[in-house]
Parts: sequence; structure tokens; C-alpha cells
Amino acid sequence: MSITSVGIIPDGNRRYAKKQGLNLVQSYQLGTAKAWQLLDWLSDYKEIKTGTFYTLSLENLTRSKIELNALLKIFDKQLDQIFKNPVFEEKRIHLKFIGKFDAFPERLKQKIFEVQDYTSSFGEKVIQLAFGYSGRAEIVDAARALALDHSEGKVDLDSVNEESFKKYLYSHETDPDLIIRTSGEKRLSGFLTYQSAYSELYFSDKYWPEFSRSDFDLAIKEYNERKRNFGK
Repeated sequence: MSITSVGIIPDGNRRYAKKQGLNLVQSYQLGTAKAWQLLDWLSDYKEIKTGTFYTLSLENLTRSKIELNALLKIFDKQLDQIFKNPVFEEKRIHLKFIGKFDAFPERLKQKIFEVQDYTSSFGEKVIQLAFGYSGRAEIVDAARALALDHSEGKVDLDSVNEESFKKYLYSHETDPDLIIRTSGEKRLSGFLTYQSAYSELYFSDKYWPEFSRSDFDLAIKEYNERKRNFGK
């Protein structure tokens, strides 16, 4: 079955920094540069219409203020680059953000909405950035929204099924066929909890800043060699 959607968990920035004797800011800058490269990799696979990148989890928000501030500053600067980089229009990439944005500065939230609006007409490929994201929180928020609609008479509970429930999730895109995680850790850490039920998983031992185009190609190749049964 052809791959149409892929998720990326870019893990290992801090361990890479320790290994290379870098500070965290340098390591995260390298990780961000790798994310820009990922846009080119995904664009070369025409059949892949959706990519979801685990940018920042809700749990990450409990990190030290120094580290969190450094991360948000880098992210803020990268949002500015989106308006200057022609790749989004040239390769028709629509950026979407999924997660809970309440904990972030108002200025940053405004930029997120501006970026989504700016790229909204570039719809051939969707790149989702999971930012302030938790799979469990997504399901809880979806259940709350469904309960509210039911209380207002907008939905009949007998009509609710797995597919109709999806419209209440942050992400309405295609479930990921493949999820790639770097750094050797073999878990999803709350990434796309609902959507990943039948995703194929690929774990790379390389830290995210080390992950290369050939590593990405190998993951896609291995996926294409697998047989998916979806529990049947």
C-alpha cells in the first residue's frame, strides 16, 4: 500500500549536544535546520500528502525556563523565515499547527495563526506541526467538544463512530501510515495517540541532528516492504 502520510518524532537533540560538546541552543538550531531539510525530503515523495512533525509536547513545557525560553525564541525566529522562504509556495506546502496554544505568549500565537493563513492556499501537501501537543489531551478535548455538541442537540450519540469522532480531534488529516522516531527510543510519547492505532513504526538509533536523507529513504523503503493487515 502506497504511503500517503508520515509522522516524525525528532528525538535526541539534548543527547546530541552532550555527545558533541555543544550547548542546547546550538543543538536545537541544528535540529531546526534538519527540519527544514525534511521539507525537501517529503516534497520528493509525491505520494506523501501529509507530514506531521512533533515539534513540542505539553510535557516539554515543564522543562527549565532557560531551556524553554531558548526553544521558543528559536521557534519564533523560524516562523518569521516562513514568510521569506519560497519553498512553501513553490512546493505548495500548507503548514498547520495542532495542539494547545494557551500556554504560549500572545505574540507567538498570533504568528502561528498568520503562518497558517499565509500558507492555507498552498494545499498540495500538508505539514502539521504538533506544538504544545499531547495525544491524551487531544482525545479529552475532543470528548468535551462532542459532549458539548450533544448537550446542544447538534449530534446524536447513536451516530458517533470512529470516523465521525475524528472531526473533533486537532488533526483532521489522514492517519499516519508510518511514524519515524530518532535517537533509539522505542515509544510514541503521546504522539498522535488516536491516529496511530495502525501506523507502522520505524526507530532510528541516530539522534535527530544526525538523521540524514539516506536514513529517511531507508525508513520509507522498509515501510514499502511491509505488509499491512490492519488487524484483519
